[in-house]
This record gives sequence, structure tokens and C-alpha cells, in this order.
Amino acid sequence: MDILEVSINNTIDNPDKLQRLLGEFEQQNNVKVDLQVFDWADAWMEFIRISLYRYGPAISETGDTWMGSLTSRNCLRPFKREEIAAMGGGDVFLGEMWKSCQDFDSHATVAIPWSLDTYLAYYRRDMLKSLQDAGVEIPLAISTGGNSSNILHNASSWVWAMGGDFITPDGKKTLFTQPETLAGLQKYFSLYRFMPKTAQGLDDDNMIQMFVNEGAAVALANPPLLYEIRHRTVPLALIQNIGVAVQPGVPFVGGSNLIIWGHVPVRQESAAVHFIQYLTSAELMLKLFQNTGLIPARMDVLDQLETDPVYSPMAESLKTGRAFKHLRLWGLVEDKLTKALTKIWKTIFSTPKPDLPQIIYDTLSPLEGRLNTILSE
Repeated sequence: MDILEVSINNTIDNPDKLQRLLGEFEQQNNVKVDLQVFDWADAWMEFIRISLYRYGPAISETGDTWMGSLTSRNCLRPFKREEIAAMGGGDVFLGEMWKSCQDFDSHATVAIPWSLDTYLAYYRRDMLKSLQDAGVEIPLAISTGGNSSNILHNASSWVWAMGGDFITPDGKKTLFTQPETLAGLQKYFSLYRFMPKTAQGLDDDNMIQMFVNEGAAVALANPPLLYEIRHRTVPLALIQNIGVAVQPGVPFVGGSNLIIWGHVPVRQESAAVHFIQYLTSAELMLKLFQNTGLIPARMDVLDQLETDPVYSPMAESLKTGRAFKHLRLWGLVEDKLTKALTKIWKTIFSTPKPDLPQIIYDTLSPLEGRLNTILSE
């Protein structure tokens, strides 16, 4: 029996749940799937090593915003038209994610969308009403620490709502200090006024925990909390009182894709393609969501979830949202911009009366100049 090496990132909290769903595929294809799990924080460096040495897993899960850099490294096996047709064609996947799967030069498809991500506004009805009745400002919890990409993802909704953006369509120039972008960022960072001291500088997990423990009335967070609500793994008091809405502004859409590395042995190509076809089938994507909360990138499965009142805000956000542009050097811009936005939060929290426009401009203007020099080459 041949062994097919597959790496996924820790998108799924319990990979054993995925492993248990692979038995049918292994039996039908006479192959054993060796499932390896990378931490998202370490995955990029693993990918650099894999692309450099042409050694490692045959298949990997990768972030959609990493596709520009991976495509430029010419290290991916493109999918054939008939292979994509067997999955239902590109139209069965969310369009914003499908864009990230295309090669810049050949326009070949070098990845298949697998999971989705967005941000929602969660609110506690009981706390919200009592605070509003008392005329008290509503305490808010959002991720502002740990250099999390969620900071940039959240900020993008405010920037896009104001007509701004972070980079030109051709990827040759950043737009950090354009009036519309600065206006959106100022609105985003002005949220600090609603954040109690205990909510400042929290990473994703601690921010969610604070909301669950009644430390905040509103939280801007990913959909996994919806899965916990549906499966009753959070306190009953929260389930009874929680409300969910699409996040203000233009919803952010991201997610992960599945790739086949160019070094895959010829004897494993067919198994690798069949495995991705299996993982991205409507039947398995629905099972994955039901068992792990992994949000499916297929439109037909999203349509099913939209009929559930708990999941309908998530489906609406994904269908009406927007992803970052598919550009060669976006991964670099995303990394540097995330660190800069995290620095802005730290400055705001440590300044008694922060001058938001000045702090934002002073932090982003030098970065804009450095990145524009790189992007214009």
C-alpha cells in the first residue's frame, strides 16, 4: 500500500476527526494517508523548505493569501481541466477564493479552495439591553494582540467601507496613506474607546474567552464560535442570549486552498488528485463542517447552511464579502502591514489621549515608502 503524505494546518482543532473520515478514500484507492499537522505560525517556513528542496508532502493546505508567493516560486502542480470538471468546475466554489487559485502567467489552476473564513459581530442580548438602558458605552472585544492576521482582516472591513484599499490592482504601489484608507483605519482604531482595559492587547483565543465569560457585550470574531453555539459547547446562558450579525462595513473573506506540490512522484499524481476531489466533494465538505466546523468553500454546501438561522449570517457574510487581491508580493505586504497595525494598537493603549490620525500616519508612512520601493522593482 502506497503512502500519501498530506499536510494540513491547525484550521481543524482535532485532526483525528478528519482522519476518521478518510477511511473510505484509503480503501477505494489502496493508499494510506499520512496526515501531518502544521501550526499556521510555522507553516510558511515549512513551505519555503518544501519548495526549495522539492521534498515533503505531496499535498498541503495553504492560506489563500500565500498563493501569490507560492505561484511565483513555480513549485506547484497545475490541475488539468478534466480534473477540475470532475469536481463540478470552478463555478461551484466561492468566486473570491477561486481567484486565488490561478497562476499569474499561464492562468492555469494551481490550487482548489477548501475552507473559508470571515468575521461576525456577536452580541449578548441581556448585557446589551441593560447597558443601553443605563446609557453606558457597550464594552467591545476584538483581537488586537499577538501579531494576528485577524487585526488586518478586521481593519479591512472599515477601509473598504470608506472606499479605501491597501494596494493598487497591479500590486505596484501601496495605498496606506490615501485619504480613504486613512479614514477607514481611523474609524477602526477609534473602537478603542469601547474597549475596557481587560480587553486591550488580547489575542484571538483570549478575546473570545473574555466574551464568553461576560467581560464584553460585543465581540468581532470568526465563525467557529457559531459552531460551538450550535453544538452547545459554551455555557447555556450564552447560547440563550447571543445574537449574531454580519460585521459592519464590507465583510472580509479568506480561507485556505489545497495544493499539489510539483515534486509529487508520477505514481502518486492520480491518488493526489483523487484525494483533493474527495476532500472538496459536497458530501465530505458538509460532513467536515458538521464534525469540525470547517467552513466549506463550495457554494452548494453554503446554500444548505444558509437555511439554518444560526449559520445564515455567516453565509451572508461570505457571499457578500471581499478577499484581498491575488498578487505576487501580497504575502510580504500582509506580513508587514499586520505588524504595523499591531504596533498602532500598542501605541494607542499606552497613550493617555491618543491622536489617532497622527499615530496611524506616522506608523504607516515610512512602511509605505519601503514597500513601494520593493513593489516597483
